[in-house]
Amino acid sequence: MDEIEKQANRPLILMVDDHPRNLQVLGTILRKHDYTIAVAQNGTQALEYVSSIIPDLILLDVMMPQMDGFELCGLLKQQASTKDIPIIFVTALDTSQDKLRGFQEGGVDYITKPFHQDEVLARVKAHTTIRRQQIELTRKNFELEEANQTKNRLFSIIAHDLLGPVSSVTEVLKLLVQDICSPEEQKDFLQGALKSSQQTLLLLKNLLFWAKNQRHEIDFNPHLLNLQIIMTDNLLLLESLAKEKNIVLEMHCEPGLSCFADENMLTTVIRNLLSNAIKYTGEGGIIKLSACHSDSSVIITIEDNGIGIEPENIPGILDPLTHYSTPGTNFEKGTGLGISLCIDFISRHNGNLNIESKPGKGSKFIVTLPPQPLTF
Repeated sequence: MDEIEKQANRPLILMVDDHPRNLQVLGTILRKHDYTIAVAQNGTQALEYVSSIIPDLILLDVMMPQMDGFELCGLLKQQASTKDIPIIFVTALDTSQDKLRGFQEGGVDYITKPFHQDEVLARVKAHTTIRRQQIELTRKNFELEEANQTKNRLFSIIAHDLLGPVSSVTEVLKLLVQDICSPEEQKDFLQGALKSSQQTLLLLKNLLFWAKNQRHEIDFNPHLLNLQIIMTDNLLLLESLAKEKNIVLEMHCEPGLSCFADENMLTTVIRNLLSNAIKYTGEGGIIKLSACHSDSSVIITIEDNGIGIEPENIPGILDPLTHYSTPGTNFEKGTGLGISLCIDFISRHNGNLNIESKPGKGSKFIVTLPPQPLTF
């Protein structure tokens, strides 16, 4: 462990006392035992310090001019950012009434002057350890809550968005096995099953990406990409879905246009924005996928003449935690996972996603990516 890591792991103690001699003696004791020390000689200095740096523990003198230790402790406990800092009073006052007031103001312990080194170290070690454990427990609880939310979201999608299409395909296969349908009916059923399986495949890809992304398991490997190849591959992948609604897919890309990006992430972004455009475009519509240079950036645009978006709904769509979704023009279901992935993956590239839309006229999703290698 290098010196910087050692410094980061040392508990930070803020000592507040108007007597320099007390600060010197306490500071000498604590520094010898690998504590980092900060000092304040009055309540005002202490409040200013904790406004920017949160210590692991405060050793607080009671008898100070202008603002005594009890008053300062009360102020610290009223602020959300400082209310959890453990405070040990260091004082010559040792009556039961004085100690009771200290605990009422929010102190966790007392060190009585003149203090003894072993007592100081024992009390400081106990409360800094408790503080570090509380912080770690809070972090673990937050991670557990995130994991539970991810699990619940997965179960919800499996129950509501995967079960339906899979059941539909299963019923079609049963009818075909029973051989009770005419050739025309078989063709219709197969086309419906194909559509369901394609939508399920896209959902599963998003679901797997999203689950890995929630667990921070997706590697970020940017390199120089030929945009025309990426765009063409996505058009071919989604061509059959567009044909189901007689939607025309157009592509315009500057020759030789490239950008520095992670291939899997960029493919996921374009695929999701295209599939969304198909979902919200009606029969006989047009969707244009284009890419060009603009100043120092690469601009990728997916534009449709579909149903559009109400202005008040755009912020919800751009919120990666909302998972905003509405039925498509053919009542296609959605989960909102695709847009959430797009927003996260674009931000990983230091890029931006903007939406321009008019209800009843169509929408334009604009992805802006830096074209040159970045320092990550």
